[in-house]
Amino acid sequence: MAFYDNWPEWDPKVVLALLMIIVVLGHVWELILTKRQQLVCLNSIIVPEELRGIIPPDIFHRARIYELHKMELQSWKIAVDMVLSLAELFFGFYPFLWGLAAKTLAKATHKELWISPIFVFYMTIYTCVRFLPVLAYDKCILELRYGVQRQFSCYLYCCIAGLAIILTQAFLAPVTLLIVFTVTMAGYWFFLYYWGAWAIFTLLLVFLFPYCCIPCIGRQSRLSEGTALYTDVKRVCDVAGFPVKRVFIIRTKTMQYSNAYFYGSCCMKRIVLFDTLLLNKGLDPKELRPYEVGRGLTNQQVTGVVCHELGHWKYGHFYKTTVLMKLHFLLTMLLFGVFFHCPQLYLGVGFQPGIAPIIVGFIIVLRFALTPYLMLANFLILWIMRHNEFAADRYAHRLGYSTQLSSALVKIYADHMSFPVFDDCYSRWHHTHPTILQRLAYQRRLDFDAAIKTMDSVKAKPTGKNQASESG
Repeated sequence: MAFYDNWPEWDPKVVLALLMIIVVLGHVWELILTKRQQLVCLNSIIVPEELRGIIPPDIFHRARIYELHKMELQSWKIAVDMVLSLAELFFGFYPFLWGLAAKTLAKATHKELWISPIFVFYMTIYTCVRFLPVLAYDKCILELRYGVQRQFSCYLYCCIAGLAIILTQAFLAPVTLLIVFTVTMAGYWFFLYYWGAWAIFTLLLVFLFPYCCIPCIGRQSRLSEGTALYTDVKRVCDVAGFPVKRVFIIRTKTMQYSNAYFYGSCCMKRIVLFDTLLLNKGLDPKELRPYEVGRGLTNQQVTGVVCHELGHWKYGHFYKTTVLMKLHFLLTMLLFGVFFHCPQLYLGVGFQPGIAPIIVGFIIVLRFALTPYLMLANFLILWIMRHNEFAADRYAHRLGYSTQLSSALVKIYADHMSFPVFDDCYSRWHHTHPTILQRLAYQRRLDFDAAIKTMDSVKAKPTGKNQASESG
């Protein structure tokens, strides 16, 4: 593999130290965020005022216990991952595992193309073993502390792990061969070819999504004319200038979560509503399971959700997100190419001069070298996505559907209850959408600002008596 000649002659020990510092800083920051959320969860012992009457105290308590379970398990997982990652770097784990894979095929071949799948197979087994401390902590300590019932026996967990390894190899082996082959054939600038292929694929996916992906979820059809819901939705679509014939309903097969989304452009644009968003899925209650009866939204609430999706269309969020993700991936690939061709990186993790396996380079660069950029890029992307959600909520408020949207959010939460309280910093680094409490607070602020503007306009408007005196 070709390397850059203008890289500074850094001591491999310095490179190793930098990689280990990156690991420590990244994991410590994740641990701080997790502990912040855990502290918020510990202090949230009563139902938030906005959700009182919606979520019973016992349900809130169970959701809180489950959130504590998740956060403590996440803390343990981060700590174990940090220790093992540091050990992998310090003790030269990747050169060792590559050497083991090479010895396995020593009598058959010395070609990197065929050694790479064996290396990935050993990595898969190691990854499963790597999760054993976290799994043991989850099953032996947290379940006893929080009273979470066991779902599977240890024997069944072992069977699932063995089956997962087999199925994973059926996917990873050909992918590994494809990566090594394409990098070898494409040469020095392979990462730009990867970016181009991904860009073309995502553009094609916009056109193929309704025909290839949606059928896996359910049957899609246009919003039926002549219904009360159609009349309400058509009213807001006409105001926004969106064709109501581009609003679709998906009759889901097994999905229970309520959802709606906008995607596409030009003739392919569409707003899609899951039938779980409709009251009783738009069916007779006799056709539903007992726990499904009463779920879903009224027509006015569904219209409020449609107004939110119209906001995504009106502000061009699909185009902006598409361009943003392509730029992000392009920058990722450029940085990846820079580090991938850095000889000191391979020397730093323990490889001998001249040995730089392609598949190992992918793991080292993506897992360690690019961590600072990927964390900051993830933060920025999540911030933009949450900003888009607030903007879409603001558009629904402009259309006069603030109350309906707020009640829809509360009803969706009531149908799928989860712990609603999150630390602001934790949310900024992990959530694509604002929390239910943040969205309700934003709608209240919009209502308050609108009321203030109305009062100011009334005060500024001259009365009839004043107008008469001025004309006299």
